Amino acid sequence: MQQPPAPHLILAIDDDDMVRLMLQEILQREGFDVVCAADGRQGLELCASRKPDLVLLDVMLPDSNGFDCLQTIRRMPGNSILPIVMLTGVDDLDSVNRAFELGATDFIAKPISWPTLPHRLRYLLRSVATLSALAQSEAELRKAQKIAQLGSWDWHVASDSAQCSEEIFNILDIDPLPRELKLQDLLNRVEASEAAKLQQAIDLCLKNKLSFRIELPVSHRDGGDRVIHIQGEPIVEKDTVERIRGAIQDITERRNIEERVRFLSYYDPLTGLPNRTLFKEILGQAMAYCDRYGSALSTLFISIARFKRINETLGPKIGDHVLKMFADRLVAEVRECDFVSATSEFDLANMTVSRLGGSTFTVLLNRVQDTRDSVKVAKRIFQIMQQSFPVEATELFLGINIGIAVYPGDGMDEDSFIKNGEFAMNHAGEYGHNNYQFFSKSLNVAAFHKLAMENSLRRAIERDELELYYQAKIDIRRHRVVGCEALIRWRHPELGLIGPSQFIPIAEDSGLIAQISNWVLENACRQVLAWRRQGDCPELVMAVNVSANQFRQPGFGGHVREVLAQIGLEPRYLKLELTETILLHNVEDALVTLRELQALGVRISIDDFGTGYSSLSYLKKLPISELKVDHSFVRDLPHNEDDMAITTAILALAEALSLEVVAEGVENQDQANFLLDNGCTVVQGFLYQRPMPATEFAEFARVFDSRSAADPIPR
Repeated sequence: MQQPPAPHLILAIDDDDMVRLMLQEILQREGFDVVCAADGRQGLELCASRKPDLVLLDVMLPDSNGFDCLQTIRRMPGNSILPIVMLTGVDDLDSVNRAFELGATDFIAKPISWPTLPHRLRYLLRSVATLSALAQSEAELRKAQKIAQLGSWDWHVASDSAQCSEEIFNILDIDPLPRELKLQDLLNRVEASEAAKLQQAIDLCLKNKLSFRIELPVSHRDGGDRVIHIQGEPIVEKDTVERIRGAIQDITERRNIEERVRFLSYYDPLTGLPNRTLFKEILGQAMAYCDRYGSALSTLFISIARFKRINETLGPKIGDHVLKMFADRLVAEVRECDFVSATSEFDLANMTVSRLGGSTFTVLLNRVQDTRDSVKVAKRIFQIMQQSFPVEATELFLGINIGIAVYPGDGMDEDSFIKNGEFAMNHAGEYGHNNYQFFSKSLNVAAFHKLAMENSLRRAIERDELELYYQAKIDIRRHRVVGCEALIRWRHPELGLIGPSQFIPIAEDSGLIAQISNWVLENACRQVLAWRRQGDCPELVMAVNVSANQFRQPGFGGHVREVLAQIGLEPRYLKLELTETILLHNVEDALVTLRELQALGVRISIDDFGTGYSSLSYLKKLPISELKVDHSFVRDLPHNEDDMAITTAILALAEALSLEVVAEGVENQDQANFLLDNGCTVVQGFLYQRPMPATEFAEFARVFDSRSAADPIPR
């Protein structure tokens, strides 16, 4: 519940006991609080301690006159507008005049009219409250104007004098003057050319009776340059502009912010080069020029190969430093290029080189004669970028890829032109570093095909379009199926059965590979468990390929444990096949994961052995159980001496390290015989079986295991 306002406190200072008694009696009955003092000393003490809302002060006091007491009270802090009412005789006009001169608020003649006294005091208190609110409002307005750097002015045309708020003098850097501000004082603060604009705006306002807004530069005495916004509106009386009133605001900070926002909107803050937005504007103007004059342009789209690795290895701070050096070197080279120019609206050095984002830059070449001009520039850029980039205590060597798009021809508008140029740049990256490729329509078709495949692949899992095929691992000495490898297929609703070579690269580029790999792991484990429960292939070990993204996922070992536990498969019936590249990416982290899998009981196989960075040092470190001889070494056995030597060496190495060996790609009996003669007893290939669905594989394994070595091989 809201508390009622406290009653006003009245301090009465009078030496007449009867007056004090009457004041206290009447005013308290009317709802006032009253404290009384019989002399000036006591009154001053009460005024300082009790902070009254109003003072009734007798002119004549025993220890001092009321005028001295009035002055002392008025000088007390916070008492500038305190209502002080003097009590004096009705015919004492001199005392009344003096009281007002010294700061009295009002006077009451004695004898006092007691019935009207409370009403008079209430009126005084209301007036002071209004005055206090007005003073507070004006103070807040002055503070707000100072914060906003905004001042108000009111110029009288006839007298050429302006009434101004305090902030006007700060904004214009003018010392406050005792006289009113003149129009010329304002005109003197700006340059002559700018002053003419202001004078013209005022003249038009006087003539046409229209408001105006104008921005002008002002130089302060400290040497700083400011920008002020002036606005004025005419005050018309009898069809004549008598006054113009308005405001002046310092908008320097706002202009600086707007410039900063514009810079961030159109320029790359790291390199200072135009960003993608501004590049599109420049390109649009250049295209319009080509359309008008029948000329041609080309643009080089440049990317730094594997730049992400620099950020991951050395940190983003070093990465930014490398990008800045790369941009500076590129700009310096382009400035000296005879084939680069720009439209008249843009400066050459700032506008021809842009950064589209990440590690992608563009160089716009105007008025090219033929494609050789673009190639010359590309080769010069390759040449300067071959030099090392010094970073702290080391040197970096960057590979770059360049895509070239030409207008007209490679895009009808800016967006399609940029898209096609980036297609060409990405295509160049597929051929290795320091390669350039021109855009062609076939690239566009391939890109759209890849995009369509990616979109379809994203829905393949939820639509149950993925399938697993299985290829047997055969022990050719015992004539038994000892294992199989799970191989993924995609049964596309329109394209039919698609092999992994067609969609796995797309899955890797799009980030879907980890999800697909996890699906393969789970379904392969379910299948081998199903075979075991049906009595098929009781000793078969399921091999599953592991992608780099899947293996490097945090907690991959824990994920394998959860899958096996959820499905109910013993770990010894699962073998994970990894390439050497995966394991050597970060050997220490790989060791942690492999040891976790080894402790779980899952076996590890090195796939495509011999095609990577094979070395005894990592083979000794890693807890692996099997090597797979790559099919490229098996293909020409036993007729190619090099392949024979390599294969024999791998088999000897595996024997020395007590590792199992599986040979891939066995397609004829001569290959099988050579491998068996040299100690490789487990093979995999079309000689025995092509990959097939689960039901067909189970039947194949049952029939194969039931036949003798001399019987025909079922295929």
